[in-house]
Amino acid sequence: MKKLFSVVLIIIILSVFIYILNETKNVHKVFKIKSPIEIFIDTNNNLIFDEKEPFVLVNVHYIEPDTNTSDFGFNLTSEQKFLISYLEKQLSYNLLKEKFVTIKDNHLYVENESYENKLLNSNLFFNDTPESKNKFINYVKSINPDDYLIINPRSKKYHKLSCETGKQSKSMLIIKKDKLIDNFTPCRYCHIKPSYYLFENKSKFKNKKPDKIYSVKNSYIKNKIKIYFLNPYLIKKPYDKCNTEACLALKHEIDNAKNSIDFALYGMEKQSAIFNALKNAKNRGVKIRWVTDYDKKNINYYEDSIKLQKILTDCMTDEIYEKTYKQSIMHNKFFIFDKQKVYTGSTNITSTGLTGFNANYSVLIDSEELAQIYTQEFNQMYQGKFHTLKTKFNKNKIKLDDNLIIESYFSPQDKIITNKVIPLILNAKKYIYIPIFYITNYDLIEPLKIAKSKGVEIKIINDATNAHNKYSIHKILRKEGIEVKTENYAGKMHMKSIIIDDKISLIGSMNLTKSAQNINDENVLIIYNKEIAQYLKQTFLYMWNNIPSKYLYIDPRAESFESIGSCFDGIDNDFDEKIDKEDEGCFTK
Repeated sequence: MKKLFSVVLIIIILSVFIYILNETKNVHKVFKIKSPIEIFIDTNNNLIFDEKEPFVLVNVHYIEPDTNTSDFGFNLTSEQKFLISYLEKQLSYNLLKEKFVTIKDNHLYVENESYENKLLNSNLFFNDTPESKNKFINYVKSINPDDYLIINPRSKKYHKLSCETGKQSKSMLIIKKDKLIDNFTPCRYCHIKPSYYLFENKSKFKNKKPDKIYSVKNSYIKNKIKIYFLNPYLIKKPYDKCNTEACLALKHEIDNAKNSIDFALYGMEKQSAIFNALKNAKNRGVKIRWVTDYDKKNINYYEDSIKLQKILTDCMTDEIYEKTYKQSIMHNKFFIFDKQKVYTGSTNITSTGLTGFNANYSVLIDSEELAQIYTQEFNQMYQGKFHTLKTKFNKNKIKLDDNLIIESYFSPQDKIITNKVIPLILNAKKYIYIPIFYITNYDLIEPLKIAKSKGVEIKIINDATNAHNKYSIHKILRKEGIEVKTENYAGKMHMKSIIIDDKISLIGSMNLTKSAQNINDENVLIIYNKEIAQYLKQTFLYMWNNIPSKYLYIDPRAESFESIGSCFDGIDNDFDEKIDKEDEGCFTK
């Protein structure tokens, strides 16, 4: 009898063990909440994030600020959509963040309750049934957007839900008005009508005219190469329009692509014409592949990049690489059309880039040879080999005609600053002009000093953001007698170029930093041609002569009254999450 009891006990224990084991296999960690209805789950329990492991709720709808709610049979105001979208995301994060879930019969369960039911029972979400939609509408009607505020915990400001300044802050939160604490102050844009808002009509804010202004064309055509200069003195605020020559050229190539578009893009934001052109190209049968950057939070910095991934799904990111090497970025901005043309340069596909709010260069080159070289580079990243995993190519030079030679180089494998930039500086005879966003690489100091000692004229235009970066070398260069002006307009000096002796021009995505050389994905063209170098020299001197001479010695803040228009452009110019009048630099003139 005892033996029988022991056998039965062992069977029961084994059964319980097997049951627990099976149940444990069914439990998965939530890796990423892409949206309330698209969740990445560790379904194979290998503790490695995999883009191929999403769980998507197909029977639940949610609201984004740009959702066309009339498609569902009702209309919401922009404030209602913004508020509901925020509440929906907060609910989903609270339910799932850092949680373990189970999947049964293609349904997601969290804490033994159906995730789908939890969403629908909140009435913040709805499905296709009339009953669910009515509950959602009634719930939305019960919530008054005027009872809520946007707050910025960093700047200690509060905003109305309609305030674009409040929405743009990355640290923004939405709270009920009765939860607001005393140390927050109102946003001057949405709560107070400031007298300075119409500053452009008041003479005391007008800038002194520079001593000399060069006239300059916004594009230059030479053989099969077109160069576009995006002029920051022509617009005062970024916007979502495609009316610069650089933008129209890019759109034209997308619209006329017949077979393929490959592109490597740091990010896209508020450039609807380019976004829609790419979407239309896919719809008419063009094969589109692309690669983009993911940051240490496993997202792209630019919000429209995420939306683009949902449409152009043949996309590879450097996300897996970033888990180990968190400081590197896929910083390219190049397109390859039909294996025949290359569009590249310093210009991000954003409202600050392609509009000309930031100073930039873009280049369009019709060359099958160059397209092949860029395709080799693209394919490495498309196959998951980003940053230091890439290999070097043997071929990097093409000849468009007897007087036009182009070399193409890529970071980090080509060590561009060490192997190309420094030798070109040391071999300069007459002048070196450098318009640059970031210049922090100490290896450049000695070569520039040597060039200066040989009588070479050196002029550098430095971005105001870099000027207040503790790693910037511009103050060291000034002490050596090298002229460095810091720009004083709202947008960025983003041209990332070098012009030498009316002979040589460097254009690309690369800043003059250690990271750009050693770990980032970057591309640079070195163009050997007199006419092109002379054109780029004109654009440089146009910029140089528009910057007052006092900024050879002092550095304006990127967001201040010294930087023309930066206190009224709706942009966080110095990346401190404080916009315009929230920023200390814009408190007083």
